[in-house]
Amino acid sequence: MMTQQRRTWTVDSLEEGIAAVEEDGGRMLHVPAWLLPDGVREGQVLSVQVEQRTGTSVVTVQLDRDATERAFARSREQLRGPTGNDPGGDIVL
Repeated sequence: MMTQQRRTWTVDSLEEGIAAVEEDGGRMLHVPAWLLPDGVREGQVLSVQVEQRTGTSVVTVQLDRDATERAFARSREQLRGPTGNDPGGDIVL
């Protein structure tokens, strides 16, 4: 019997051979960086395919360029400055 799963990881950080990735639903995982495609950078989105059979698991990790561009576009939009009724400037306490 074989089971298949698809997951999405967003690379949060890469340090000392360990990648911190955010999985669907916000759960953080720490995986060896060698599992990721060469050249992967923080903020990029990865598509993860898992196939499990008796005695064998196969994990395929690929850069999802479209999802990465959408994520970067959302980040750029959030960084564009104050929105709504926020006049900017100092906060009065």
